[in-house]
Amino acid sequence: MRKKALVLAGGGTRGAYENGAVRALRELGRDDWNIVAGTSIGALNAALIVQKDYDVMNQLWKTLTQDMIVNGGFTTDTNIETIINERNLLTSFFKKYVKEKGADITPFAEKVRALFDPEKFFASDVDFCCVTVHNISQKPVFVTKEMMRENGPDWLLASASAFPAFPVYQIGENSYIDGGYFDNCPVDIALQMGAEEVIAIDPHHEPNHPNFLHKEHIHYIYPQHDAGTFLSFDRKVLDTRDTMGYLDTMKYFGRYDGVKYTFEIMSLPEYVDTMYLDILKLETRIKVANRINGSFRSAEYITDHLESQQNRRFLTKRQIFFGLLDNLMDMCNADLEKIWTYKEARDLIVYHFRDSLREDYESLPELNAGSVMNYLSSLDQKGLTEKVLHGMLYDQMNIPENISLTLYPFEIMLAKMIVYLMKELGKE
Repeated sequence: MRKKALVLAGGGTRGAYENGAVRALRELGRDDWNIVAGTSIGALNAALIVQKDYDVMNQLWKTLTQDMIVNGGFTTDTNIETIINERNLLTSFFKKYVKEKGADITPFAEKVRALFDPEKFFASDVDFCCVTVHNISQKPVFVTKEMMRENGPDWLLASASAFPAFPVYQIGENSYIDGGYFDNCPVDIALQMGAEEVIAIDPHHEPNHPNFLHKEHIHYIYPQHDAGTFLSFDRKVLDTRDTMGYLDTMKYFGRYDGVKYTFEIMSLPEYVDTMYLDILKLETRIKVANRINGSFRSAEYITDHLESQQNRRFLTKRQIFFGLLDNLMDMCNADLEKIWTYKEARDLIVYHFRDSLREDYESLPELNAGSVMNYLSSLDQKGLTEKVLHGMLYDQMNIPENISLTLYPFEIMLAKMIVYLMKELGKE
C-alpha cells in the first residue's frame, strides 16, 4: 500500500485556507495519510490532524481573533515573508533585530498548550514532523514525533516563531525561529520520511515550491488569488480563505470546474474550438506586429500570459477557456466564494460590458496618435477592453493594427471572447 503524506505550509492566519482544504479532503475520502508534516502554523494544524481533532481545528479557525494570539497592540503588516524569502539577507537581518523581543505571544502559547493533547497525539497511527530553525547556527531542526514526547507544545511554538513579528523561542539552552526560514512547505521532508504520494496545501498565492506543481505523485494545492497579509485577523478574510481552501481542493480533484473561480462541472461551449484557433491566429499577428515595432513580447503572448497566471508550463484548451473567463470575471468583481454555472458567468460578463455594445457608446476620441496612446494608458483593463470591444463591433478602431497588437494584445483576445458570449446569448 502506498505511503501517503499531507504537507501543510506556514503562513500565519492563512492557515484558515488549510482548514478548508482538509475539510474538502475528508469529504473526498482522501484523508488516508500516514504522515503529516508542517511548518509554522502548518505545524499546529498538522498536530491537530494527527490527533484527529478536526472539529477543534475547525473551531479554532472559525473563532480566531487577534487577542487569542498576542497581548496588546500588534502591527499586522510586518513583512516577515519577504525577509524569509530573502535568504541572503538573513545574517544582516539578525544583526539588525538581535535585541528585538517581538510581540507578547502569551495567549498563543497558552492556546497551543491547550490544543496539544499528548494522549491523542501519541496514540495516533499517523506519523508527524515539523520544522524549526536553530537561531544561532541557522540550521534546520526536523522535529519528529518521538521528539515531541518532551516539550511538544514548545516545538510547535518554535516552528511558528515568526521573528521579528514573534520573539525568538527558547527551549532549554537553545533558541529557535520560524521553520519558514528553512522550508515553509516541507514536501522534501515528507518524501524523506518515505511518502510515495504527497498532498501539499500551500496557502500562498505565489507557491513556495513551484517546482512541485507538475510532479507525479505530488498534489500541490494553492490559492489563485492573494487574500491579504499573513497576520490578517479580519473575520471576512479568514472565512474567505477557509472557503477558498475548500473550493480549490474540490477543483483540484475534479469535484468542481474552473481555475480561479469555481464552476459546476460543465461541457465546454461549442465556440471554444473556433476561439482557440482565434488565439493561434492572433498570436501570429502579434508576432508580426512585434517585429515591425521592435517589441520583445513572446511568440505565444496570449498563451504565455495565461500560463503565467496559472503557474503552468502547458495549458489545455479547457484551462485556456477558464483562464480567459477568470480575467473577465475579475473585471466584473465576481464572487470568488460562489459556485457558478457557466450561464450565470456568461450573463454577468455580458451585463457588465453592455454599455460598450451600444452604437452610441463613446469610442476612442479623435486625437492624434500620441494623445490616443496617452488616453489608452489612462484606462484600467476593463475600460480598455470596453474600447476594444466597441471598436471591434463597429469597426471604429482608429489605431493601426500593428500598434494595437503591440499595446494591448490580451485585451483584444478578451474582447473576442465577449463577442462569442454575446452571440451565444443572442441565440437563446
